[in-house]
Parts: sequence; structure tokens; C-alpha cells
Amino acid sequence: MSRQKLNQHGFTIIEIAIVLLIFGLIVGGIMGPLQTQLDNMDRRETVQTLDTTREALVGFALRNGRLPCPDTSGDGQENKPGANCTNELGDVPWVTLGVKSVDAWKQPLTYRVDGSFADSATGTGCPDPDVPGISFELCSTGNITVRATSSGAVVASNVPAILVSHGKNWVSAGDVNEQENSDNDTNFVDKTHVNQGYDDLVVWVNINNLVGKMVSGNKLP
Repeated sequence: MSRQKLNQHGFTIIEIAIVLLIFGLIVGGIMGPLQTQLDNMDRRETVQTLDTTREALVGFALRNGRLPCPDTSGDGQENKPGANCTNELGDVPWVTLGVKSVDAWKQPLTYRVDGSFADSATGTGCPDPDVPGISFELCSTGNITVRATSSGAVVASNVPAILVSHGKNWVSAGDVNEQENSDNDTNFVDKTHVNQGYDDLVVWVNINNLVGKMVSGNKLP
């Protein structure tokens, strides 16, 4: 083979390599923003699911005089074998509420409720008069607290119920704020989404809104 042909052959390989490199850079430049857009779409969808579920919780209270218990058996039904919830922490009872069973990442939503707002006992023991068939009173307060970080400022207190989507990364072992949202206590975190870090989405039932709805619905005086 002549030197000219060898040179032509080598130049062709270099050209192909350059084309592939440029193509890779173009695809990489497109895929990054595209993935970000897809992630944002999933987050918006999940926020809508959380908001709809929160509305369903309040609607359940209006119909039943209490908030629902969590689903602890995985069948979508609230678990309340007697006067009290089986557990105050579990999944959203989506069949009971008639809502979606999972977030945009196909994972169940975590639901925690103050048991005194979900039991069959009348009232929570605060000074206002009990109302037959209603689990709480005008003066009732929830036992859940939401913070800006695991040890940060209080964002909301006296919360009777809270919902959590654990995001795309589910529960990150290296993020103390995400661990706070999955450690089976009454403290939760709601903070700004961080790439490769905290990505939970959190909403809660505001006690004043809940009581206001119960008053408007003639369930509380």
C-alpha cells in the first residue's frame, strides 16, 4: 500500500473520531437539560398528587369527624382495627381516600398523623367542649413539627398530619434531612431541593385550615 493511501486512511479515522467527539458533546449538551426538564415535570406531578391527597384528608375529616389512619399493610386501606390507628406512621391510605397510590417515581407517599386526630374518641382533652362524633376540638393542636433543616428553624408546628414524597433518590443515606423524614418520629424537614442531595417533597395539613373547614361544614361550633 502506498504512503499516500496510508495517510488518507489515517486521516479518515481521525475525522471519524472528531465527528464522534462532536456528536457526543452535542448529545451530552442536550441530554443534561432534557433530564432536568423531565425531573422538574416529575416534581410538579408529585406536588399536584400531594396537594390532591391533602385535600382528600380534609374531605375525609369532614365526612367522618376524624383524619384517616395510615395504611400499614400495603392494601391502600387505613388500618384502624378498633378505636385507634394500628400505627401513626405508614403509607397514604389511597383506596380509602380515592387518590393516587404513588408519586411520579412510583413510590408510595409517607403519611403521618397525630393519633388523637384519627381515633374514635371524642375530643383531644383540650378545654373547648367536645362534639359527639368528632375526634378533635377547636382548641386541639397536632404533635408534628416541620423544620427548615433537621436542626433548623421551625417552619410549622401543631401539625395534625403530614405527607412526604421521598423524591427520585428515595431516602438518601448521606442526607440527615432526608433521614429526618423517614425516622419514625414527629419531626420533619421541608427545605429547598438540592441536586444530588435533599429532594423530598413535603406538605402538611394546617391545623387552622382543618378546624376552619370543620366549622364551615358545621362539624365544629
